[in-house]
Amino acid sequence: MFLKGYRLLDMCWMGGGPFTAQVLGDLGFDVIKIMEVSKGAGRRGGKDTGSLIMEHNGAQLSHYRFGIRNARSVRLNLKTPDGLDVFHRLVERADVISEGFRPGVADRLGVGYEALRKINPRLVYAAITSYGQTGPYRDKPGHDINFESIAGFIGMNGRAGGPPVVPGALVADFGAGGMSAVIHILAALLRREQTGTGAYCDVSLTDAVFESNSAAISPYLGSGEEMRRGEMYFSGFWPFSDVYETQDGAHISLGAWEPYFFQNLCQAIGREDLTELQWVVERRDYVRQELSAVFKSKTQAEWVAVFQNVDACVTPVNSVSQAVADPQMRARNMVVELENPLQGKVPMVGSMFKLDGQPLEAHSWMHWPGEHTDAILSEHGFSSDQIADLRDRNVVG
Repeated sequence: MFLKGYRLLDMCWMGGGPFTAQVLGDLGFDVIKIMEVSKGAGRRGGKDTGSLIMEHNGAQLSHYRFGIRNARSVRLNLKTPDGLDVFHRLVERADVISEGFRPGVADRLGVGYEALRKINPRLVYAAITSYGQTGPYRDKPGHDINFESIAGFIGMNGRAGGPPVVPGALVADFGAGGMSAVIHILAALLRREQTGTGAYCDVSLTDAVFESNSAAISPYLGSGEEMRRGEMYFSGFWPFSDVYETQDGAHISLGAWEPYFFQNLCQAIGREDLTELQWVVERRDYVRQELSAVFKSKTQAEWVAVFQNVDACVTPVNSVSQAVADPQMRARNMVVELENPLQGKVPMVGSMFKLDGQPLEAHSWMHWPGEHTDAILSEHGFSSDQIADLRDRNVVG
């Protein structure tokens, strides 16, 4: 665990915050989730779980079926003076705070940066919000689809002449925004090593998507000409960078940009006549029609076999089950089995980080909110009698 010894107090319930905590936990942080004492369903999640439960085909789906790895939790009523005092005790020994409140809420609760930095000047504080702490949208609510929409990302997804398409991944929460928060935090900790002082990280999920969408935005800023949906060079303009249906209704993706790769592609499918047409704009539709007809002649598995040893940047468009079983993902330990103290070995998505070959470890587990309240408070100097008194008064849970 490369970052063992750092402690994060996480006050985020959904979106980019929990992903940020997971990444830092996998890197070795002691992640303590600060959760509400009140029970029952609420705006932030499912029934008394601290997670978002979804119904699909009559089954309950949750990111947290097996618990949350590399995290502990304490239930704390921040709206009481004693609860705030307990939290401030935790802050004294924390390295990082992450919160997902709307701008201004943390300050009203007494857990904002200005209040906490007086307790711990070395504190790195990450406010992870929809649109950031400034601007006309700062107080608006939102979810991943909204951030992607504002940043022009969804507007660029889809076929030419067709409607916008919602991506199948949480680009703002995970890919862009969550990683932005991680980078903010690690950069602030690195600076702290040099200066001895903490930092305030204003993390906007929408900003992160906007910057990630720079391949579409930068050309517009440079030329004043806006590319249309499905007509960017990497999103369907060229037939050698597209997705094609196979005989069995599955799909194959092509990324044969370099002439060498496109030549190998044409040779492998027996259509060397298409080689010279790779960059002929006027013949794009013809090449696309020909490739479409060719790829419908075999199943996805058959095409995977054809290109197994061909350098042509041809890959299957995997379903989730196919991605989980993909030999590359398995070889890279992107699907792992971790030992869970309540359920034995459980399958989970692995970690993208490969540092000195160290495997992903589960150094702690959270199965329900408040599971570690007594242990965490004890670590911070509270006696068993004090903890019992706090619980009797609904300060902790």
